[in-house]
Amino acid sequence: MTAFNDSVIAAFRTDDGRVRGWGDRLVLIHHRGAKTGRDLVNPAMSLRDGTDWLVVGSKMGAPSDPQWVVDLRARPAVEIEAVVQGHLAVVPVTATELGGAERDRAWRMVTEAVPSFAAYQAKSGRLLPVIRLRPRLEPGTQAADEGAEDAMAPDDPSRSLAIRRPDTDSTLPHVGVAGDTYTILLTGNDTDGRYGLIDMHVPPGGGPPLHRHDFEEMFHILEGEIAFTFRGETVTARVGETVNIPARAPHRFKNVSNATARMLAMVTPPGLEEFFSIWGEPLPDRTSAPNPEQTAERLGRSVPLAHRYRIENL
Repeated sequence: MTAFNDSVIAAFRTDDGRVRGWGDRLVLIHHRGAKTGRDLVNPAMSLRDGTDWLVVGSKMGAPSDPQWVVDLRARPAVEIEAVVQGHLAVVPVTATELGGAERDRAWRMVTEAVPSFAAYQAKSGRLLPVIRLRPRLEPGTQAADEGAEDAMAPDDPSRSLAIRRPDTDSTLPHVGVAGDTYTILLTGNDTDGRYGLIDMHVPPGGGPPLHRHDFEEMFHILEGEIAFTFRGETVTARVGETVNIPARAPHRFKNVSNATARMLAMVTPPGLEEFFSIWGEPLPDRTSAPNPEQTAERLGRSVPLAHRYRIENL
């Protein structure tokens, strides 16, 4: 594969970013080995999504992720070589692995444009990672120092202001999850795939078992107190305090007090809110208690979905 990649890279640079069979959709991803620290370059088929690029870690359907995906997870700030406005350019980007609704949307786009990705997914036993490469402004560059606002995309008039009133809005979904009651305030569709927001009502003793997931999760305590166990150590957060759980870190939370707790949970990228909506028990309002007889059966429904949403129960 190295010899093939070298030939593709050489053709890419010789022909101003255009390679036979790839057109101008090829990008060269500059990344650093997560373990070796070596500087590496890999070609990847891409699809433009606004000012971003979408790439898929297909490895032609192999059972493991390509090394460049592993490296991007470890060091997401990289550079790519790509065709921009008809000419080859080096673009600093931030790599974000997509999940949930945002991944589903991106997956539809890339498979419509490149049907072979669907064939690779059918062949592989893993969920092919979809990576968004978003341009960033490097500190110290002319664009950053002299009018960085010129690089910002224009306002999108198709998007509207979102206001959520969890105690009075009858259209908001309330779902019972592992004994708690979660109100979905904002989904990835509401935030253009940037984050999801959940209002969590946690009774005494409530909270999920030990787990981890491939997205960031932030909690802000509104009422009561919650004990968070993070990599085996437990801390208690109280009203007005905020806790952030790094992606892929083992954790759990539990209401260890005698009073109900309430907190806001933001996940980025979104998807967790969709995951809960699929299998959680529908409830009439944000403080209604789930049916204890349904809890285990509902949790059982979540198991085959967890991998799709990059969640691992421990």
